[in-house]
Amino acid sequence: MYREGINLGVDQKLRNEMIARKIYLSFPTNVFIGKEELEFDIMNSIANNFEVPITSVQVAGSSKTGYSYYKKQEFKPGESDLDVSIISKELFVSYCEIVLMETKGFKDLSSFERTRDGDSKFKSYRSYINKGIFRPDLMPSCKAKRMWFNFFNKLSEKHFELFKSINAGIYLSPKFFEFKQADSIDFFKKI
Repeated sequence: MYREGINLGVDQKLRNEMIARKIYLSFPTNVFIGKEELEFDIMNSIANNFEVPITSVQVAGSSKTGYSYYKKQEFKPGESDLDVSIISKELFVSYCEIVLMETKGFKDLSSFERTRDGDSKFKSYRSYINKGIFRPDLMPSCKAKRMWFNFFNKLSEKHFELFKSINAGIYLSPKFFEFKQADSIDFFKKI
């Protein structure tokens, strides 16, 4: 149904963001078809932990469509990740403020981890923020980051039979989420 939905959108000459809205915000999540109680349990745990509405918790990637258009492979239970997107302006701003405080207004970037090449992850952090995406893996080392990954590691351990890991990012708004997922529509078109 996902490929048909994308193809129909392409045939109708819809913009990639509109196709992404249909697929990622309207269609059911492939991996949870027939497992709706599990979906509720995971989404509700995330919503409660971060104090956001459950409708703010969305799934992307191969878990959503059953196929990774980036990696060109099907979702594999126990081997594929569950990529979660929390769409919340308030949560986005809250975590940005944590980074602001941790870096003393971006005057001290020493707590940002380094890439394999030795570059600060601050550049990547800033690039994603400019796209309305907060990636906790790029934030500086701090208590909030440890708490984030502690929560998702425990959630991953609880559901290891279906997911290699459960991870999440925060989107400033649905529009930013749609634009990010539009990239996967581009990858689909190239397949």
